[in-house]
Amino acid sequence: MVILRQYTLLIKAQLARLELASNGIDSVILDEALGSTAPYLIMDSGIRLAVADEDEQRADEILKEMSARDSVE
Repeated sequence: MVILRQYTLLIKAQLARLELASNGIDSVILDEALGSTAPYLIMDSGIRLAVADEDEQRADEILKEMSARDSVE
């Protein structure tokens, strides 16, 4: 697995995971439990979103498209 993104807010990581899932890519939020119970403990490191090595390039493209789409709205 490879860390694809790091987020400061759990909800943003969850939205990214849902976007990837809707495109057929499995991902995992490595710090989900800590991000929801003690977010102040991961302020520096962020909430990590990981995908399989073979999905990294496609997942990165999907999240870039998501970011571009969201910034237009």
